Amino acid sequence: MRVKGQNSRDTLPCRHKFPSHSIATAKEIITSLPKTNPELLAAGGIQEDDWPELLRAAIESMRGASSAISIDKRRFIHTILRYCQQQGFIESWSFVGSGGRQDYKIVLNDGTLVAVEAKGCPDGNNTTIWDRPSWANEFVVWCLCPKSLAHDPGQGVWSGANRLMTKIAAERKVVDAFLFWDGRCGTPLRQCIKQYGVRGELRSQATDLVGQAGKEDWLPPPCIYLFPRSWPSVPHNTEPPIHTVETCKFAAALLSAFNVPKEEWAFYVHETSVKARGTSHGTEIQVSTVSRCWPDGKERVVSGKWRPVKREA
Repeated sequence: MRVKGQNSRDTLPCRHKFPSHSIATAKEIITSLPKTNPELLAAGGIQEDDWPELLRAAIESMRGASSAISIDKRRFIHTILRYCQQQGFIESWSFVGSGGRQDYKIVLNDGTLVAVEAKGCPDGNNTTIWDRPSWANEFVVWCLCPKSLAHDPGQGVWSGANRLMTKIAAERKVVDAFLFWDGRCGTPLRQCIKQYGVRGELRSQATDLVGQAGKEDWLPPPCIYLFPRSWPSVPHNTEPPIHTVETCKFAAALLSAFNVPKEEWAFYVHETSVKARGTSHGTEIQVSTVSRCWPDGKERVVSGKWRPVKREA
């Protein structure tokens, strides 16, 4: 049974257990320190007039820690792929990235070649920077966003799905699947309701983040969004068919590796679809998602507004 999602948060069933409502208060406290607690600045030898620029520089310095975050993301991906190979669900994998991009070449057991491009949070512009390799039988974008807690995962995933689909329509290059999965999944701040997964040493090998209460050593299966098998076009392909776990073989390999029974694969994948129409101003697309794994068993559908494709090939 399908029901209409209330908003973009329903693009995924998980929610952050984080007091995001207090972010504005925290910002106010920090920016108002010279007025509310001048003794703190004085103790540090900081002049009131210098505080705004010092605060900005401090924030930029903390952002510089992103290289460490990249190492954490790479550790997670490498651990997962190594595990899949050791368990016999993929034949081999290798890092083939260059220029700061994290690209992976995976060979499945039947010889299928899978290209995986690792990205950060899906609502960033980085999500649109990719190119499908000519050698790839399947192309997957894998977003990892362990540090961003201000918004629920579904909001970021919705933004990412739209960014990806707009580029697909404009440049006529296919993304077969989109993953949202990192070390934060299945932890106290991002609890996961999925039933299956892997328990044991895998979580501690992949991340320093401990699992949620009662499942401290548990790593849940990924959130996989199956995409259309071709790009949308007018008038002959206005609603391109969506992949299944049978046609997107990397998705099947991951679900198998994380102990999801084959008869439940269809319930453990989400969908991103697109419609296209021609207008006097050019092609417009409408993106929709179907999310599953909800506790009540009902699928949620989230649909966006019709938007122009601004970079038509």
